[in-house]
Amino acid sequence: MIVRYTALCPMVFGDGAINGVGEEVKALGCTRVLLLSDTITARQPAYATCQNSLLNVGIEVVEYPNCLPDPPDHIVIEASKLANAEKVDGLVAFGGGSVIDTAKAVKVLMNNPLPMAQYYGNYNYKPGVPLTAIPTTAGTGSETTRYAVISDSQLVQKKSFYVHADLGILDPEITASMPPQVTASTGMDAFSHSAEALTSQTANPHSDLLGSDSIRRIVQYLPLAVADGANHQARREMMIASNFAGSAFNDAPTHLGHSIAQTLGAHQHVTHGVACALALPEVMVFAAGIVPEKVRMIGEAMGLSIPRDADNQAIGAQVAKAIRTFMKGIQIPSLKALGLSREDTVKVAPYVFNEASMLRVPDGVSLTEAQMESILGAVYDNYQ
Repeated sequence: MIVRYTALCPMVFGDGAINGVGEEVKALGCTRVLLLSDTITARQPAYATCQNSLLNVGIEVVEYPNCLPDPPDHIVIEASKLANAEKVDGLVAFGGGSVIDTAKAVKVLMNNPLPMAQYYGNYNYKPGVPLTAIPTTAGTGSETTRYAVISDSQLVQKKSFYVHADLGILDPEITASMPPQVTASTGMDAFSHSAEALTSQTANPHSDLLGSDSIRRIVQYLPLAVADGANHQARREMMIASNFAGSAFNDAPTHLGHSIAQTLGAHQHVTHGVACALALPEVMVFAAGIVPEKVRMIGEAMGLSIPRDADNQAIGAQVAKAIRTFMKGIQIPSLKALGLSREDTVKVAPYVFNEASMLRVPDGVSLTEAQMESILGAVYDNYQ
């Protein structure tokens, strides 16, 4: 059964939803689209299904299969130049969060001149063409968020556009081909979205509800999806969890964990989902000193029994330990295993403060560089 629900943009969810892409995109008024993907997803059978669905309703398709992880600015510029040269009137993103973020950034540059840096963090640009997002991973929730994160090569920093898709098509069946390590890292990205949304400055009942539900699903179903990619129920539940997590942090944006993760990604090239996972336990220890009731909520969503008289430190320690154990179970690698030294990790501390997510640290707490070094050291030391 295919159902519809509306977040920031309409969502079509259900097995086989990919078969209806053509009709959905046609209903948006598109007649010629740029189909964005990467070299791996462009070889998947579901990609051909998507392309044929578009062609079968008379929509012309221009392909751009060159998207890269942590979308580099030069790729965004290249894709946007192609979109403008081909005079497309629609965009279709088929892939993970990096592909969708690339397409979102292209949407901004369709009707707006370079340099792209002038559009970071503001809405002062002309609207682009309709964008349909089709996630092939269950993690980023980019199909439902108002952000597009790209890597600025000059700043050596990740920057964000405010832009959202016009339609999301969620078909759990197309995530079955994700290898275990990608399933694990993208799933932990969704976990981080939910946990940081729950502890964000702007957390609210809506984000709390979605974030808690997402964590419950992830804890139950992510290990199953990692162990057996063909477990259809696990794939469905993880697709829902990812989407709910995206909606949660749309309301209550991420904070310290994503600031650390994006810095490690930009400077040490740690995969985003893995970096988010590794930062999360220490972020929960930190957050428990400020919003312990929210960290308790996260622990309870994980199935923990936290004593009612537990102090803030005990709450943070119990939840952090449970997250580390969960990460071990799905084989999230440590920074040491990835080839980084403790010095490599700690030295990025000054750059974490440049990330916009630092503005949403719980209750506006100001951290010193020495405190940030301590947190980064704990990230390295406490997960081996």
